[in-house]
Amino acid sequence: MEGHSTHRAIPAEERVFSLVLALVASPQGLTKRELLSSVHGYSGRYRSGETDPALERQFERDKDQVRALGIPIETIDSPEESGNTQLARYRISKDLLQFPAEARFSAPELSVLRLASFAWAEGSLSAESRRAAMKLESLGAGLDVAYLGFAPHLGIPEPSAPALQRGIDELRVATFRYQLPHRDAPATRSVAPLRLHQAEGRWHLIAWDLEREAGRVFLLSRIVGEVKLGSQSFDPELRDRVEGMLDDLLALRERQVARLLVRRGSVAEARLAAREVTQPVSPGEVSRERESDPVHRYLMVMTLDFTALASELASYGDEIVRVEPPELHDAVVALLEEVRHQHAVPEASDG
Repeated sequence: MEGHSTHRAIPAEERVFSLVLALVASPQGLTKRELLSSVHGYSGRYRSGETDPALERQFERDKDQVRALGIPIETIDSPEESGNTQLARYRISKDLLQFPAEARFSAPELSVLRLASFAWAEGSLSAESRRAAMKLESLGAGLDVAYLGFAPHLGIPEPSAPALQRGIDELRVATFRYQLPHRDAPATRSVAPLRLHQAEGRWHLIAWDLEREAGRVFLLSRIVGEVKLGSQSFDPELRDRVEGMLDDLLALRERQVARLLVRRGSVAEARLAAREVTQPVSPGEVSRERESDPVHRYLMVMTLDFTALASELASYGDEIVRVEPPELHDAVVALLEEVRHQHAVPEASDG
């Protein structure tokens, strides 16, 4: 079968590793065309005589990732046509690749580094972390396995995370059902998953909605059921939009500020104080609750999602004394009223 979407998606770290091997193995260097036509991860998409802008952009990003790992790539200009990037040759000098002689790790130190890389569950380990683990492996000959007899196990608790991370790494379109607040049924969304992002103790998916042709942020806890990864892949250039989407997310968070009065010494204070806004959001904003109070503490907290914050505040019960703005207050009261209704004891009928 032909076509870009029919080829098996190659994990980014596998492709980058293959690129490094090719550049090290060729002392005289290789041109971009030679690399794209022969390196695992590019060759399956390369077509002789054709230009594939997406493939070339991926190659440029991979070079940047190699350099970010501390591996220098030399560019050798063509003597026949200086400045022609199609004729320039790339290589990695084995001398420059050698680990600095003055840097030394003991076996226990290397074991601790590897332990840190293994701490994350496979579905949550980012491509960057896996590349770091691969680099540690190259330094770890002769490790004392006694230090590897245990490993903490960390991971994103949301069940949708492993599939979404695979979609991010393999550039595969993801389809899932998403339950918005105050909607009777979840809606189906098809997206290009770009990054998993944690904020306010909750995990979010930064994605490009393929039907709406716009950036979207999804709360993983609102994804219902299984995430399905399609056989088709998306343009890796969409990843370039992530930073702008995160900037928009930060701007939204700064606009949505909750003003809270909490009991001192409570669980609510301990958890919310870590997210306190240290400066007033609006110039000159003053509250009497800011004055010394041995019982209560005034907090200002920014949030991405008033609905999600309302659920958190309701879980603290009477540890939260006052909530503003009004829409957040009403949401918390509604949740508490629902809890009271569900636990109400039916009145006994006469007769």
